[in-house]
Amino acid sequence: MNPKISVIIVSYNARKLIGDCLHSLALQKTSRSFEIILVNSANDGTSEFVEQAFPNVHVHHFSERKYPGDARNIGISVAKGENIAFIDADCRAKENWLEEIAKAQESTHPVVGGAIANANPKSYVSWAAYFCEFSHWMPSTQPRWLDDMPTANLSYKKTLFSQYGSFIEGSYCSDTEFHWRLGRDGQRLRFEPSILVSHHGIENLRHFLTHEFHHGRSFGRVRIKAQKFFHWKRAFYVVGAPLLPFRIFGKVAFNNIRNRVYFPQFIAALPLLILGIICWSMGEVVAYAGG
Repeated sequence: MNPKISVIIVSYNARKLIGDCLHSLALQKTSRSFEIILVNSANDGTSEFVEQAFPNVHVHHFSERKYPGDARNIGISVAKGENIAFIDADCRAKENWLEEIAKAQESTHPVVGGAIANANPKSYVSWAAYFCEFSHWMPSTQPRWLDDMPTANLSYKKTLFSQYGSFIEGSYCSDTEFHWRLGRDGQRLRFEPSILVSHHGIENLRHFLTHEFHHGRSFGRVRIKAQKFFHWKRAFYVVGAPLLPFRIFGKVAFNNIRNRVYFPQFIAALPLLILGIICWSMGEVVAYAGG
């Protein structure tokens, strides 16, 4: 009998954190059948460790690096479950994660995602990275409809990929582009905060700032193609570049003021958060300028 849910994890240089992720899945309190698929594209010993420590995990190893969208497509292609659940290698799932996903997927909602907490709260860099990436999906907020959610904690009915195609490959932000495709067809994503994972964020300042620049650049490149940014529109965004950090910061600040889940941490991390937003903005503008 095929499993109810296929859990797909993509990893790259995740040897230090993958054990915590898989251990959290082994402790799930659910009667639902599920399989775990790991698509690993690094030579840091992750595949060998998982095969020894977690023999029930289906490991697919690649020597060359795979972008997240590429790796997720591989996972989907071998998945046997009727529902696909994604969690990142640097995340830990709450013990009822799979049960909450299964209940949510019994509805007519084709895409359901959950909340993301910060797994390393003692690091100011980690908090800055968290607010840059996940301030829209904080814990203890209300269920609602959204246009985009990260695949760090997201589930789909598998038939959706037959209808809308695969994730784009060779780039970051492939999940966002996929959700834009859904949005053009009137589909929205359901946010259920009871579906909870904790994410282990970046702790090194240089790595954080570099990460934000490259992701901002990738977002800009994907946006140009997916939303058909003609030259005049790209020029408009380049000219308006000084306003972009303020726009992004306004959204992050609004979410924290409204929710107040991590408001003290938000205030404490402000200087680093602003640096991260500036780096993302620079990367996005470089993309619009043709870089």
